[in-house]
Amino acid sequence: MARTWLVLLLILAVAALALMVPRGTARAQRLEFASPSDTALKGSVHRVQADLARNVDSWHGARDCGSPARARAALKPALAQWLGRRMTDRPMQRLARWGYHSGEIWHEAQVIEGQPQCRAGFRRVIAFAEFR
Repeated sequence: MARTWLVLLLILAVAALALMVPRGTARAQRLEFASPSDTALKGSVHRVQADLARNVDSWHGARDCGSPARARAALKPALAQWLGRRMTDRPMQRLARWGYHSGEIWHEAQVIEGQPQCRAGFRRVIAFAEFR
């Protein structure tokens, strides 16, 4: 009899843990863009790149946090600032190509007090610029 109660208690504990785990968390997707290369520029290519994930704020909303458009909107200010600084660092070189690619975008969906909510952000997003 004691063994039956122990097994029943173990099953209830596992079921309670399964219900506590949030559903739909940490779904990842990639985002990338590269400008066309300026073929008129000649010379050796100097590539500069950096991880901008710490400079990009996470975003939140009701449903569409995983949207690539929302991710791009969050990335644009940090990317523009970084690219502008790289261009002023190299006044004698011309920008031949630029772009970015994300290692992944994290996305967490939750239901809080009956309302769906989500948060998302970049785990890693590499911006690059090629100068000639």
